[in-house]
Amino acid sequence: MLACVDEKDLFSRRIIAYKVSKKNSTQLITATLTMACDTREPEAGLIFHSDRGAQYTSHRFQQLLHDCAFVQSFSHSGRPHDNAVAESFFASLKKEELYRRDYPSEAAFKHGIDSCIKFYNTQRPHRTLKNLTPCQIEKQFMGIS
Repeated sequence: MLACVDEKDLFSRRIIAYKVSKKNSTQLITATLTMACDTREPEAGLIFHSDRGAQYTSHRFQQLLHDCAFVQSFSHSGRPHDNAVAESFFASLKKEELYRRDYPSEAAFKHGIDSCIKFYNTQRPHRTLKNLTPCQIEKQFMGIS
């Protein structure tokens, strides 16, 4: 089994960073958050929302959030809809990619994830974004044609 974790911008719904690993771990989420920070260079005070998984409550991850001056927001216990945007993405990823294919190797799986996320960010219209893509919304916000 492979684990996939992402960092998603709630404004544009864009997947900013993601990693795939054989196990879901604190290492996986810290590396993914670091990648997202390197990509976006967010300001202090950013709100990081997650569920209450052990990876997100670990000392190592808490220290990373503290070092970045981010505020952590947790879903309430037993309330997965608090994290609905992330849950919706993973449901789409499963329905549109993972359940439709058999992957002969880990490399093929990672390639499938890469392709799906590229499509999700650049070509797949989102109803909540008035049928624009995440990249189109960001360009529109930045005043880029």
